[in-house]
Amino acid sequence: MAAVLSEMLVPAPVLAQAPETIRLKREHRGKSIEVTAQLSLPPGSAKVPVMVIHHGSGGVSEAREGRFAREMVGLGVGALVIDSFRARGVASTVSDQASVSSAEMMDDAFAALQALAAHPRADAKRIGILGFSKGGSVALYAAHERLAARKLPAGLRFALHVPFYPWCGNHHLRPMTTGAPILMLIGGADTYAGVAPCTEYAEKLKAEGGKVDVKIYHNAAHGFDGGSAYSIARGENHSRCIYDEQPDGSWRERTSGILTNDKQGRRIEAGHASALASCRTFGVSGGPDAAAAKASMADLKAAVRRHLLRN
Repeated sequence: MAAVLSEMLVPAPVLAQAPETIRLKREHRGKSIEVTAQLSLPPGSAKVPVMVIHHGSGGVSEAREGRFAREMVGLGVGALVIDSFRARGVASTVSDQASVSSAEMMDDAFAALQALAAHPRADAKRIGILGFSKGGSVALYAAHERLAARKLPAGLRFALHVPFYPWCGNHHLRPMTTGAPILMLIGGADTYAGVAPCTEYAEKLKAEGGKVDVKIYHNAAHGFDGGSAYSIARGENHSRCIYDEQPDGSWRERTSGILTNDKQGRRIEAGHASALASCRTFGVSGGPDAAAAKASMADLKAAVRRHLLRN
């Protein structure tokens, strides 16, 4: 195990080009902000595929997002690491997931896709997205055609979605994807985001024609790809919270049966608060698993080669 871990920690080759800062004009609760993202590109001047990388509840780290960016560039793929927290004055959402919502992070991702589509080095038809935990949820739900169509022009969609250990609690009724492939990477012992909600939702996506592949790394916990083991007693745990879209367009939280959104999809604040109080627990934990980290990186690279590099 130690030998495998030491092999994983060998630094990737130094990037030939300095990262470029991409600035995304956004709105955050009535205020104009500028979300930044760091774009790293392989050497040269030709157009290349790009992978958008979205962080989890702990924010951007060099050890995870930076490492994955280097791995992508090593394949000949650009990497854009978004920081959805800093511009909003947030360091972490572990203890308060509402401080930056997944919907806000998804809007950042869609804005990043549009910015990359206009970049002279980016191939607009070969832009993927991967994310970790909260960012993994963004990578998953950005594949929803209904959600993408609200924010993106026709013809511009992510070409690959790779969510690492996402929360899969929003269960759309008959969920139609954009048609892009989805590779879901999950730890079999994940008690933070949960396993069953994702496998159930993957089957719903497949039933509607979605191209979904689920990889479960048995005995691996949340955050299996690196870092150190952690246990946070006051961390918000939403693994039991599943929101089901109803035939009339409204939404109900499954555990409590409480209506959280009306027929137009608008949030019912009192209902949402009550449902969350019923299904939310406290206490989150996770940590690295060398075997799962190695296997997931191999699975990611295989998907990138197939769907972005197309070789």
